[in-house]
Formats: sequence, C-alpha cells, structure tokens
Amino acid sequence: MSWSTFKCKNSDFQVKSAVDGTTYPVSRSALMNSDVFKDMFACCDAGTSGSEDEDALELQETSGELAALLCLLHDPPAPPEQIPSDDLFQKIRYDPATVIPLPLLVSLLFRLVDKYAIAEGVATNLRVHLRANAPAYPLEVYGFAALHEMDWEASEASQYVLPIASYRFEEIKVIPNVVSYHKLVRLQDFRVKALRDLLLGEEIFPHGYGACTTHYDSTTTSWDRQRKALMGRIDNATDVAGEMSALTETFTACKICCKACTAAVEMLAVSSIAFP
Repeated sequence: MSWSTFKCKNSDFQVKSAVDGTTYPVSRSALMNSDVFKDMFACCDAGTSGSEDEDALELQETSGELAALLCLLHDPPAPPEQIPSDDLFQKIRYDPATVIPLPLLVSLLFRLVDKYAIAEGVATNLRVHLRANAPAYPLEVYGFAALHEMDWEASEASQYVLPIASYRFEEIKVIPNVVSYHKLVRLQDFRVKALRDLLLGEEIFPHGYGACTTHYDSTTTSWDRQRKALMGRIDNATDVAGEMSALTETFTACKICCKACTAAVEMLAVSSIAFP
C-alpha cells in the first residue's frame, strides 16, 4: 500500500492542501470516519454541502500528508499478517511485508489519527503495527509507546530491549522522560528475576513424573548443569526455553529422557510468554 498517493473512484467532494495546492477528489462518507470532519459537515448547510464543484476544503497538510490522511479514512489499514507457525509456544511473528514501517507510524500516521479524531478501530490496528515493529526496534517502540501512554505496547516492547547499559547515550534519548526510563529498568529487573526463578523451578522430571529409571541421575545432572550455566547469562531478552532446548539433542538415544526434556522446555516457553 502506498501512503504517498491517493485516488478516489467515487468522489463527491474535494480536499486541498493549503501548503502546496494539491487537490484530491474524495468521498464525503469516508471523511465521516473522522469526528473532525463529521462535526464540520454537521455544521454545514445541507443545501450547500453536496456538490463537488464547490470550493475544496483546505487543510494545513502537505500533499503527501494529505494523501496519507485520505488513505487512513478511505482504506483503513488492516492489522499485519501473522506468520503461521506449528510451534504453539512461539511468540506471534508478523510478515514484514505487511507491517507499516516504524518511521511512518510514529512521525505521521499516529499524529493524523489523533489530530483528526479518526475512528478508534484505525488507531487499534496501528497499535498492532507498532507492536509488530518491537522485535526490530524495541527501544524506539518503547519510547514512543511510553510517551503516548500506550502501556501494553510499552510493556511488550520492553521484552526485546537489551540491557540498558548496552545502549549509547544518543540511543537512550528516545526514552521520553525519567519516569519511563525508571519503568523500563524495573520491567527489565522483574523479567530477569522472573526468568531465573522460572528456570530454577523447572525440573526435567518434576516430582519424579515421567522419570527414566536407566538415565535418571545422568539426565538430571545434565539438566541441572545446563540451567546453572545459563543462570549467570540471563538478561532481559534471554530466551530460556531456546537456550535449554539445545540439551534435547543429547537425549535422542533415550525416548523417555528426550520426551521429558521436550516437555520441560515447552513449559519454560509457555511460562515465559506471560512475563511483561
């Protein structure tokens, strides 16, 4: 979808850029997706508001910004498409080709939605696109979400933010204020502690269930050695299930041990998804 161009097949009104004079034929009914335009039309005389030959409505937007606004109103963006996965415990991933680029979202689209009071459903879908950008641009998404009080999006983005000390000062500037910075530090600290507790509490043969009588000692020793080695390396973005899954290959010779390891790793995966 192109956000810099706009065409309307069934136009009955015109909107003009007061900045560069570009005029776009538009649909009045589509403009009603904005409370601003809805109120404007409600105040107009019904006898003088229906002709496309009338003077165009001028807006203080460039032609490119106006095209994006009209796209939002006439053809609201759908949520990005999820990538199918057979792994029930994998986090949702989106097809990059269907995700609106982050610069366009934060510099223009959210501003237009807010300025023109566009229907809530449009903003909701844009927030999904914002979350879809979090794995690639976690700090930027967190900063924008925190600034605009999007708590859910900020919390989700924080999962992908590297330890704060690993960022340069110039990068940290995207965090809008000290409160947001402190919240991020606390979220990271909570997640690290929760991941450590989760890892320490997950046994390969919980309460002896599914235990392999032949390899019980060696298997539990290997599991314990692997998780203790991982404990010292856990940070906010660590995939504990992914790290522990490497151990599964060492148990391929025993179906019972391999099954137990797979189940323990899956339990780690599903439990860690719930952490903010």
